[in-house]
Amino acid sequence: MRRHQLDPAGRPIQVVEKSIGLAIGSGNHAVTFLHRSPAGPLLELPLSWYASQNSYAMSPGFDRPDHPDMRREVSSICLFCHAAYPATPAAVPRSIDCARCHGETQAHLRKPERGTILNPTRLTPARQLDLCLQCHLQTASSGIPDALLQPGRGVFSYRPGEPLADYKMVFDRTDPPAARFEVNHAGYRLLQSACFQKSGGALTCTTCHDPHSAQARPCANCHRTEHARQPTAGCAGCHMPKRRPTDAIHVTVTDHWIQRQPRFEEPVAERHTPYGGRVIPFYTPADNLTLAIANIGPLQPEVVELYRRHLQRDPNDIATLAALGNALFRLGRRQEALPVLEKALKLDPDHAGALNTLSVAKASGGDYPAALALLDRARRAHPDNSLVWFNLGVTHAARGDRAAAVGALREAIRLQPDLAEARARLAALTP
Repeated sequence: MRRHQLDPAGRPIQVVEKSIGLAIGSGNHAVTFLHRSPAGPLLELPLSWYASQNSYAMSPGFDRPDHPDMRREVSSICLFCHAAYPATPAAVPRSIDCARCHGETQAHLRKPERGTILNPTRLTPARQLDLCLQCHLQTASSGIPDALLQPGRGVFSYRPGEPLADYKMVFDRTDPPAARFEVNHAGYRLLQSACFQKSGGALTCTTCHDPHSAQARPCANCHRTEHARQPTAGCAGCHMPKRRPTDAIHVTVTDHWIQRQPRFEEPVAERHTPYGGRVIPFYTPADNLTLAIANIGPLQPEVVELYRRHLQRDPNDIATLAALGNALFRLGRRQEALPVLEKALKLDPDHAGALNTLSVAKASGGDYPAALALLDRARRAHPDNSLVWFNLGVTHAARGDRAAAVGALREAIRLQPDLAEARARLAALTP
């Protein structure tokens, strides 16, 4: 996949070309493509194939002027639901397999008989629902931290049969949910339905869906009116219509908020309206500290204490260490930030955020060799990260290496042509 701009003479500039190494999606709705360089992480590419159009269009989240181009890294959180459990987080992703719902399969492969593998039908309805909601419950695809892991839990640590609340805490916005419809809202919308809320927990995903096929069973098991018993009744078509999600406008998916008379307007463009309100627990309980962390907004001195309290119960939480180090540095507490960031990098030597922040912290103290060494590590681990190249250019310029600074800033602009500060600094170096 290739993208470029044109200069005033019509010649291609800022060319970026990526090979396609992996694809995500069954093709029933869409297929999204990923690139993986030998040294770098997985990157989501900006074009996807859509079955309904039999053509290509912008990938979900990319149909906007300020899209992430070819720099969107695919995180472990994404792979948790879009791939099988890996042997290690760095493993090459595989297609979702039996272990997703049946747990560990080795004993069953050695002795394929009853009792050697988890049978989800023997779980309570609540645990069956949790099994589906491990992936099919997302309150918002952007704008809020829709879920945070329980202290000490790894991304790939969930196992079928355990309560979802033991694995993560889910959060939602406080504004009315009826108007919001996103591509991964099946579980979220179902939980809002009167059918679910009045079922006493009996209604689960498998009440209607056969996990081993794409077919759905009818609603007449519960609704025994003459209308529902009509042989031509297509309940879902009226009460669970297919709609266009606001965050993936090139597909239509079933709205699982079961309603008598659904009313809605189809979006004509992706909606990314900022949300500035608080978040609240949804479906799973949350302790007060995690809820406070989920509600962190613009940087305030109080966030330092929140992060430190969390690290007392989960000392090796890399994301929180990186966030604390960044907060301390931005608050002018550079000396406190250094050991925190160094610990984060000891746990994850390639963490892009920690590498960037620590390099800037080192450079701000005049230790340019250490800053450049960190940025060189970041460049090798994240070759498509425009901020790494920008910081590399700024650091080279600060130590007087104009040629190296110009080269790094040009690479930052090639990767992110709308990086205005890089263009301004490059213009200052090339009058």
